[in-house]
Amino acid sequence: MGNFRRKIFLILILIVFTLGAGTALYIWKSKHYVMPKGYAEAIKVWEQKGLASPDQRKADGSEQYPYDVVVWGTDPEGITAALAAARNGLHTLLIDHRDKVGGLFTLGQLNFIDLNYDEYHDLVTRGIFEEFYKKVGGMVFDVDRGQQVFEEMLAKEKLLTVQLNRTMVEPRVKDGRVVSLVVENRDTQEEIYAKIFIDASQDADLAFLAEVPFTEGFEDIGLPGKFQASTLVFTVKGVNWPRVMWETLFVDKRISSKATFTAAWGYDDHIRKYTPESDRISFRGFNMARQKDGQVLINGLLIYGVRFDDPQSRAEGREIAMKEAYNFVSYARENLPGFQKAEVSAFAPELYVRQSRHMLGLYRLSLDDVLEHRDHWDRIGYGGYPVDIQAVDKHFPGLAIGEPTKYAVPFRSLVPPNVINLLVVGRSASYDSLAHGSARIVPVGMVGAQAAGVAAAYSLAAQTSFHEIAQNQEAIIFIRQILESQGAFVGPPRTKPPKIMEHPQYPAMRELRELGIIVGGYKNNYRLDEPLNSQTFLNLLFNGTLRTLNLQGRPDLAKKMYFVTAKENTTVTSENVGEIFAHFLKFNPHLTGLVGKEDLEELFTNAVFGASSSTELPRGDLYEVISQYLSLLKQNQQPGGQN
Repeated sequence: MGNFRRKIFLILILIVFTLGAGTALYIWKSKHYVMPKGYAEAIKVWEQKGLASPDQRKADGSEQYPYDVVVWGTDPEGITAALAAARNGLHTLLIDHRDKVGGLFTLGQLNFIDLNYDEYHDLVTRGIFEEFYKKVGGMVFDVDRGQQVFEEMLAKEKLLTVQLNRTMVEPRVKDGRVVSLVVENRDTQEEIYAKIFIDASQDADLAFLAEVPFTEGFEDIGLPGKFQASTLVFTVKGVNWPRVMWETLFVDKRISSKATFTAAWGYDDHIRKYTPESDRISFRGFNMARQKDGQVLINGLLIYGVRFDDPQSRAEGREIAMKEAYNFVSYARENLPGFQKAEVSAFAPELYVRQSRHMLGLYRLSLDDVLEHRDHWDRIGYGGYPVDIQAVDKHFPGLAIGEPTKYAVPFRSLVPPNVINLLVVGRSASYDSLAHGSARIVPVGMVGAQAAGVAAAYSLAAQTSFHEIAQNQEAIIFIRQILESQGAFVGPPRTKPPKIMEHPQYPAMRELRELGIIVGGYKNNYRLDEPLNSQTFLNLLFNGTLRTLNLQGRPDLAKKMYFVTAKENTTVTSENVGEIFAHFLKFNPHLTGLVGKEDLEELFTNAVFGASSSTELPRGDLYEVISQYLSLLKQNQQPGGQN
């Protein structure tokens, strides 16, 4: 019996050891990044392509010896672009107005990384992003550690120079090329020459000053002057983290509420009871990131009305947010589990501004590209994050429009239409405002930035412009091969289009979704065969009309739009749909001259009564009605504001 017990004991020890060793190996692999072999061969590859060895090319930024590449902006995307360029044999300058590198991750203190996995559980954003992700320690990292990792990665590159505390005065453009960048260092101006420029600033300031065309905010869906809310991340000390974990893991058992030893998210049930003092502030269910010193970073404070290009507006938004943070923590001490001894201890040096400019590049990534999982012939990477639109104001709450599995990011979305030696990477690249809800996240930006660095090497080696590359399939294939050899994920997609596309009412729903008035949520449930209540129908009519009028150049009519409340919030049927529509027009009489009575009667006869024999009208049928109504609205508009 004694021998039997000893055998069982030894077997248990062996099992524990095996599991422990396996777990340790998994953790080591998940945090240890093996540098791809492609970097070691890069200079040789580019020499064969026609680029002289970097030892044979002098570069100091002068007109005689220009840098190969200048990258403006030290956000993670800028660091990535500079690393990719330098590792591919290019004399590279990374330059910024800040005094530290890391941008949004370090100065904005957004240290909770948004990850992208596809249906095969593969990480979609690899390459230099994955290198940083593993070196920094995972999804949630210490801000100081992030700073250190970035600095160490930059310091290893002999061909890379970093200049900080430089204010951009202007880019000088000649014959469709950026020739130089004029910067100011204290009281001294300097002109820096380069063959290629990459704009990695959050707001694409270099490209904007070079007169590259952009839209702003949500103007491309008929909401001019509207932007997603900004956020000020703040630090709290005295949080009882075990209590936070208990609350999110065991008390609140919803899928949306989770916690680890370093991160937690949820608490939205508690937040709903908090009323901000400022009408420019909202507090959503927040992310918490625990640092090694026990302090916790809070990301959940939304600031409305911050103008991205106005320093005074940014400063004002920051002041409002700081005051609200203290009010919130006072509330938290009384109401939030684990926050009884919490105190505000610090604020992020920079605001997290989610949205500003959207370049009108050679191609604009669309919402349909994202949610239909489209591939592109000039694919240089993938995204896969939900189309997550944060609140715009008190009347425009946050929206989850849909969640893609995986979609391709085209090279053309990095290329301006009017400057041939400039690329734009990051959240201000050529994405529609709704597609930006997914593509704006830093990992996707880093994917594009790595491709930009490699494309710069191709451009110099083959002596061809980015515009020419964007029309050359062989060039894109070569760039993809280099990216793959250097750890990027660029292979052909295996993702299938979503099944919802087979629904007969999908085209109508898609048209309304492109305006941002139809959402599928994180489960892509559009409920096309379910009924619709009358208030939601009126909301769709109001928002669809407002946005269409703005897009048709009739802001005068859009300003007259009156939000209509349903007489009774009942299900829309074939009997009452005409009455509901008439109720909408009664409060918006300025529309009656745009859409004729006969057209509307024909619309309801053909699209509604003929579409369904059921009393309750499914959403899909009603989306058809609204889509056709908006088409009539467009047809009766003429350029120049005349009708």
